[in-house]
Amino acid sequence: MASFRAIARCVRPAVAGATSRLSTAAIVPRAAAPLAPLSRQFATRESWEAQEDVDLDSVAYGFMASQALFTALEIGVFDAIAAAGEAGLDVTALRKQCNCDAPRLQTLLTSLVAVKCLRRSAEGMYTLSPNTAQYMVSSSRHFYGDYLKFQIGRQFYQRMGALPEVMTTGKAPSYASWFSDPEVAQTYTQAQHNGSVATAKYLVKKK
Repeated sequence: MASFRAIARCVRPAVAGATSRLSTAAIVPRAAAPLAPLSRQFATRESWEAQEDVDLDSVAYGFMASQALFTALEIGVFDAIAAAGEAGLDVTALRKQCNCDAPRLQTLLTSLVAVKCLRRSAEGMYTLSPNTAQYMVSSSRHFYGDYLKFQIGRQFYQRMGALPEVMTTGKAPSYASWFSDPEVAQTYTQAQHNGSVATAKYLVKKK
């Protein structure tokens, strides 16, 4: 349970930085709210500087919440719940829908509830939060989950693990060497396309 509390503490706009799309949508007890036009919000300098000192736990444990989100996108948790409608799905149904029999699926779902991606009813049914339904379901016109899954989760996240070595040796891979692998280049392009389309729709709507 300590890890769940750590994950819950770490999810704040400052950790997500400029990629945060969290809104102040009202809490829905069971079913996700209708896909009303939620405003896509980004962390601002004011929100980042609101606290006088660094929240060390939020920074240190932030990777746990990120991996819970990326994993849910990878195995199709959000799409499966969305397809079930307002009733949602329980853990047994999700195991079948996501082709995931791992005992740790329950742990993942608990983590997703802790970071407010999912809601869990007293009967054990999981539904989507408004932001998750709006932005992390592939059938939504506002979907940008591929950007997070492919570029942030599969590529940048792994690259950042080498930051200490880069800082001490001064040696870092170039984009030319990175994109020399066709699979890497294709994944990067696919992610950029999804992220750009979502941003373009937001900008058009803003006008």
